[in-house]
Amino acid sequence: MGLWMKCPKCQTPNPLFLKTCANCGHSLENLPSKERVYVLESASAAATAPSRLLKATPTPESPLPAKTHETQTAPAKAPPKAKAPRKPRKKKS
Repeated sequence: MGLWMKCPKCQTPNPLFLKTCANCGHSLENLPSKERVYVLESASAAATAPSRLLKATPTPESPLPAKTHETQTAPAKAPPKAKAPRKPRKKKS
């Protein structure tokens, strides 16, 4: 079970971390308290959430940049070289 917020426009339950409705795109930020409706959703309801929330790959409508061939085949960076040990400081007398 989890706490979800209903969209005031289309009444679709949305996870609390979303800033816009997954169904209609209506903003869920800065809503007046009268428009905020929270519901408890079971795990089965979470599984029926819109599939675009569950995808890890970027889609044309997502703000994430799509991976290009260049970024997929880029060589790995070499590990940083070990630093030389510091010399001990002289004590003040």
